[in-house]
Amino acid sequence: MTLFHSFGQFSVPTGSAVYFKNAPDIQNILTRVTGSTISNIDGLIRANGIANVFLINPNGIIFGTNASLNIGGSFFGTTASNIKFADGISFDAKPLSGAEPLLTVSVPVGLGFGTNAGNIRVFGDGQGIRKTSDLIDTSSGLRVQPNQTLALVGGDIVLSGGTLKTTGGQIELGSVAGAGLVNLIPTDKGWTLGYSGISAFGEIQLSGAAAVDASGDGGGNIQIQAMKLMLNGGSQIESSTLGAGTGGTLKINASDSVNLVGLPEVDSFFNTGISSLVYPRATGAGGNINIETGRLSVQDGAGIAAGTYGFGNAGSIEVLAHDSVEVLRKPTGNAGSSITSLAQRGSTGSGGNIKIETTRLSLRSGGVISSGTFGQGSGGNVSITASQEVQVTGKSLTGNSPSRISARTGGTGKAGNLTIEAERLTVTDGARVNIGGEKIPKNLNFQPGQGNAGTLRINADSINLDRGTITAGTETGTKGQGGDIFLHSGDLQLRDSIITATAGGNGDGGNITINTDILVAIKNSSITANAFEGSGGNITINAQGLFFSPNSLITASSKYGINGTVKYNIDDTNIYPTQLKTEVIPITPQITPVCQARAGTEVSSFRVSSTRNIQSKPNNLMYNNVEQSSSVPVPAFNNSHNPKSLISNQATQIIEANVLIRDSQGNLVLTTDQANPAWDNASLSASSCFSGSQW
Repeated sequence: MTLFHSFGQFSVPTGSAVYFKNAPDIQNILTRVTGSTISNIDGLIRANGIANVFLINPNGIIFGTNASLNIGGSFFGTTASNIKFADGISFDAKPLSGAEPLLTVSVPVGLGFGTNAGNIRVFGDGQGIRKTSDLIDTSSGLRVQPNQTLALVGGDIVLSGGTLKTTGGQIELGSVAGAGLVNLIPTDKGWTLGYSGISAFGEIQLSGAAAVDASGDGGGNIQIQAMKLMLNGGSQIESSTLGAGTGGTLKINASDSVNLVGLPEVDSFFNTGISSLVYPRATGAGGNINIETGRLSVQDGAGIAAGTYGFGNAGSIEVLAHDSVEVLRKPTGNAGSSITSLAQRGSTGSGGNIKIETTRLSLRSGGVISSGTFGQGSGGNVSITASQEVQVTGKSLTGNSPSRISARTGGTGKAGNLTIEAERLTVTDGARVNIGGEKIPKNLNFQPGQGNAGTLRINADSINLDRGTITAGTETGTKGQGGDIFLHSGDLQLRDSIITATAGGNGDGGNITINTDILVAIKNSSITANAFEGSGGNITINAQGLFFSPNSLITASSKYGINGTVKYNIDDTNIYPTQLKTEVIPITPQITPVCQARAGTEVSSFRVSSTRNIQSKPNNLMYNNVEQSSSVPVPAFNNSHNPKSLISNQATQIIEANVLIRDSQGNLVLTTDQANPAWDNASLSASSCFSGSQW
């Protein structure tokens, strides 16, 4: 049964109440406003039994700080023009003249919108952020029962310190900017909304510590649909597991952008954020967070978090950002500006996975994307796919935390795996890509655990490290094994940078496998797979050309255990001499390569032509068929290995080739910067080379 009400205007003054004295068998109460004024609700709306209440006012709705609900069913506050039923009847807020077929026993199936829907605003005291694991943690704001839906659907939606709550039900926020039908789909928690009939969306903004909270015995569901979603001022969207139930889904679809702006001086737990957590002592699993948008920005201490403090496993985070993802941190000693899925200290559940797909990913000034475990459970996996670039740059402005993409362990559980696939990966200015139990300098909040490091795989056309680090290590005093590193690229450059799979305790060092066309390491760079008490790892480099400065090194040693090995497989089938064009390289001075492998050869340069075949998936890293390939006979080394420059005995004046440049045909040419040729991309340099040599 449905009860229909029509009002010229409808408001609830402060301290007053509207009581729908409906019969117990009434399922839906439909209240429409046919006049032209906004509804101001600053008191109580009450109904009997389990009736659902629909308030329809196309002009707009404002909920004041004293607004509240006392109903057994779902509540819809909407600025739709009408509500449609399964039998075709439409209950219009602006009825046409003549008789209306108001009586129907059908269920509602949709909200019909015109071209200019009114806005919805919710004011509050900013005290609705969850601070405890109590099911009912505050009496303020708008609230429905655990198995019901609280929905606000209209034009632009603004929550200024406002609070929306349900202990495990469904919360729906939808901003509609064009004509169409929003579908009402029945579920065990009331309704979920479908937006396939809407082509244009508006903006949703949360400010002043606004709270949208569906946490319950098992986390409820939250769905947000808009063009733009903005959270600032410590506002939060949360659907956490507080007991034995299974977490729901927190789903955000914003066609243009999702922006989170935090408060740098506020602790991360109470800062601006989107979260799905398993609270202490809770045994249920956490829910998942799914975000689809054009651009995602997390800055100034804000965060997106799925984690566990209890017995249940954390949920996962999936982000599909068609244009970009940016995580940026501002000056603060507190944690923040992060996308994380963590198993916290004291927990036994496992951390969740993080999956991000985008065009460009940028982490700056201490921004973090990280899975990890600080308890007994294992850490989740991190998967990054960027069709153009992944950029990890710099440290927080207070210097206590670098920008990083990581999968770490600070407990007894194993760290997760980390996979990055991109056209370009740059790690610069102290930033890191790391897995395992390595302690980051100056990050006093992280204590390395006993768990093993995972596996790190990177597949990119180019990898550039400039004062950056790629590591799969464990810390001194721990028992964890170093992780394995697989790097597959066309161009790998290290400048004052480190690639390491070192185990600092009694674990074995991890293995490092590098498949690349050109590997350049200069300015005190190193590639290490060392160990302390365990065995050193093995390093295998499959390349067409390697260039190391004298102060750069490769090691696979162990202080008290068995040394590992270093093996080079240099494919020389595409390295051949060629005469440089006379208009580019002058006749004098004569240019002679520093690596004259054979006396009597008159070689003024060499050229590398790429035959790489970058795999489409990181799991399909190319190993160059080492056993069958034509390899330069460079022996394996089991300890520190430092390339040395070769010296020619010829009397001819020698000028060392020290620049690797790319010509107009895309070929790489080793020459000298004294010639000062007008070449593009002449950024690679080396003071020694060792393809085909032994040292």
